[in-house]
Amino acid sequence: MLVALAAMVASSLESRAGESLSERDEFDAGPSFFGEAKEAGTLKAIRNVQVKAELGARKMLANTNADGQFKLPSFGKQTTVDSVIVSCAKEGYRMVDVSRRRMSSAADAPVQIECLMEPKP
Repeated sequence: MLVALAAMVASSLESRAGESLSERDEFDAGPSFFGEAKEAGTLKAIRNVQVKAELGARKMLANTNADGQFKLPSFGKQTTVDSVIVSCAKEGYRMVDVSRRRMSSAADAPVQIECLMEPKP
């Protein structure tokens, strides 16, 4: 009985490279979003940019790390990627462009986001 419990716990704790257990819901897969915020012109990473993904009234927020990178989980397996609005904001900067790229044609393929920002005059 103890061996079965240990096997159950070990299998439920499995995670993929680059993600923590809280970032993945095995029962509600779908396209996740990841990427980075960069300064237009220099392409330098920008830390502490607030990245917001919106799908109707549902919103998710993440801040970029020291390397300007972020990751947002999926809204669910029924999510249409084109319906998700992604924006980036940081005091002293304005958003120039947000580009997205699907990593494959699979319905649950992750989407790479690049936020280009420039300092406000």
